[in-house]
Amino acid sequence: MERTERKCSVLIAAASEKTANQIRSVLPSSYGTVSIQTSMARVKQTLSMDRYDLLLVHTPLPDEFGLQSVLDLAERFPSMGILLMVSKDTYEQTVYRTGDAGIMVLARPFSVQSFISSVQILQSLLKRIRRLTEENEKLRKKLEDERYISRAKALLIERQGITEGEAHKYIEQEAMNHSITRREVALHVIREAGRIVMIKY
Repeated sequence: MERTERKCSVLIAAASEKTANQIRSVLPSSYGTVSIQTSMARVKQTLSMDRYDLLLVHTPLPDEFGLQSVLDLAERFPSMGILLMVSKDTYEQTVYRTGDAGIMVLARPFSVQSFISSVQILQSLLKRIRRLTEENEKLRKKLEDERYISRAKALLIERQGITEGEAHKYIEQEAMNHSITRREVALHVIREAGRIVMIKY
């Protein structure tokens, strides 16, 4: 069975709706939600309510140039890809200031193909970041599970006078008997022993 891939949502920021719509018109039709805002204040307001995969900013915006706010947004939403479109005169300075923030910068004027390529590269990088984030979360959860299981084993050894092997076997057997995870068995053992379970993130 083929996996259905979630469509990419895009937020476009430009000083005029005409410019924003021109950008929108060259985006691949396979993209999902595409929203337009004409000021950085509205961009921030929109992102406070909804999440987007990509933010495309055509500078300058009427209320500010947009660079500092984009840097702040990149830090606040690390899983959102950002493409900053700047004039040729400000390109070098913008690239220098964005540094390692993970923001892609494109100098105007640019060809449609250059724009599409930049957006596709940004989307590919975003997918990779999300995949790494998911893998990191799975690893974090696994390590957390192991901490609870180790704590439960220590309590069983201490209170029941059994060996580590027997404690391990008990947790495995309880998980099978009750169709629950080893983590759930461990948490039950810890609670029964009167210990407070502190979940650390």
